[in-house]
Amino acid sequence: MPPPTPLKIKTSSVARLIKEEQSYHKEVALQKAKIERMVAAGEDIYEINQQKKVLADTEQMIPELHSKLNQAVEVLEIELENIDEETEEKEQALAAVQEAKRVYAGSASAAVNDLFTDVS
Repeated sequence: MPPPTPLKIKTSSVARLIKEEQSYHKEVALQKAKIERMVAAGEDIYEINQQKKVLADTEQMIPELHSKLNQAVEVLEIELENIDEETEEKEQALAAVQEAKRVYAGSASAAVNDLFTDVS
């Protein structure tokens, strides 16, 4: 099996960062729900404050990850400019760029899961 091409590596990187950002958003939602349940149940204020710190740490990761995703997309777009031929890898790379732009707009879809099942 030949080694992955630079385009495939960059595409996989963008796909991974999209998935990672989606997971952080899910974690934020779950953490908020957990805190609400703890408050409603009248649990110890110390435990609630600890969970709020966890939530704040998670929320701080999202802008940093968004920046990394933006940089990865820029690198992928530069790589795409250098490729003239239409290949499956190029189509996947273009799809990854489109998906990243949806993430920027706040409407990430599950398309990344379908497009990048084989990221080896």
